[in-house]
Amino acid sequence: MTAADPDTALAAVLPPELRELLRGRVLRVGQAVWGGRPGRHLAARAGAGDVFRGHRPYVPGDDLRRLDWRAAARDDRYVLRQHDAEDVLSAVFLLDGSGGMSYGAGIERKSTYAAALVAGLASLAARQGDRLGLASGGAGGVELQQARPQGGARRLLALAEALARPPAGICPWPRLVAAVGPQLARRSLVVLVSDFLDPCAEGQVPGDMAEETGLPAAEAGLLDELAALAGRGHAVVLLQVLHRDELEFPWSGRELLRLEDDRGVRPEVEGLGASLRAAYLQRLGAYLAAFQGGCLGRGLVCHRVVTDTPVTAAFLGLLRALQGEPAPEEART
Repeated sequence: MTAADPDTALAAVLPPELRELLRGRVLRVGQAVWGGRPGRHLAARAGAGDVFRGHRPYVPGDDLRRLDWRAAARDDRYVLRQHDAEDVLSAVFLLDGSGGMSYGAGIERKSTYAAALVAGLASLAARQGDRLGLASGGAGGVELQQARPQGGARRLLALAEALARPPAGICPWPRLVAAVGPQLARRSLVVLVSDFLDPCAEGQVPGDMAEETGLPAAEAGLLDELAALAGRGHAVVLLQVLHRDELEFPWSGRELLRLEDDRGVRPEVEGLGASLRAAYLQRLGAYLAAFQGGCLGRGLVCHRVVTDTPVTAAFLGLLRALQGEPAPEEART
C-alpha cells in the first residue's frame, strides 16, 4: 500500500456490495451546515444555491440581475430573490475501538460492520469534497490525530487505515467527547459509532442511576454533553451497532456459560443459560429503552443497526436517518 492509495485501504474495510451501492449515491444531512466554501449541503446563510429562501426589498447598489420582475409587477415594488447557499460539510466520526466491539465473526463482527458503514459514509463525503475527521477510543485512551476535519485523499487514507485497527480495551467515551468538542467546525455532522452497552464503565459507580429515567447517571451525563453539542448547532447522530446474540441471548439450555467482558472491566458472570437468559433480556430491554428515550428526550438521533442485516440495507437506512427521515418500525426493534 502506498501513501497515495486510499482505494486500496478502503477495500480492506468496505465490502464489494457496499462499494457498488455507493455509485450514484449522495450524502445529505437534515439540517443546515456552515462550511465556509461552496459544496452540496444546504447552508445556514443566504447565497447562490438552488433552494429559494424568500424575498427582500431592493436597495440601491443591489445586483439588478437578482430582481424578481414577476413579483415586482404583481406587488408594485422591487424585491430580490434570495436563495440558500450550499456549503461543504464537516463530518466527524467518533469510533468505539474497545474490545466490546470485537464480538461476532466476519462481516457480523461489530467492529467490522461499523467500519464498513463509516467507510461508506466517508467515501461519499470525500467524493463530494466534504471534510472528514475521525477520533477513536480504545485500550483506555483516545486517538485524536485525525479529529480536526480536513479534505483530500490523504485524510481518506488515514481514516481507512484507522478503521482497520483491531479493537481492544475500553473506550473512555466521556473523555473522547470532551476532547473532540473544541475541535469541531461550525455546524458539523458528528456521528458516534458504538454498541453503547455500558459506554461509561470507566469510573462509573455501580447502581448510580439518574433520577426517574432508569438510565445510569454516567450515561445520562454523556447524553447531556452530546445535547450540548447539538445545542451549538451540530448534527449529532448515535449509530448503535449490535449483534443479534446480544439482543436475543440464544443460549437457553442447561449448558454452563461463562460470560466475559471483552474490555476487561466488568467481572465474569457464570451460570446456566436458561437461568441467565431471562434476567439478561429484562435488563437489556430496560436499558435500551432508557437509552433510546434519553436520546429522544434530548433531541439526539439514535439509529440502531443489527449486524445480521445486509450491510447495504443498513447503509441505506443510515443515509435516511442522516437526512432526518424516521426509521421504519421494524428497524427500531
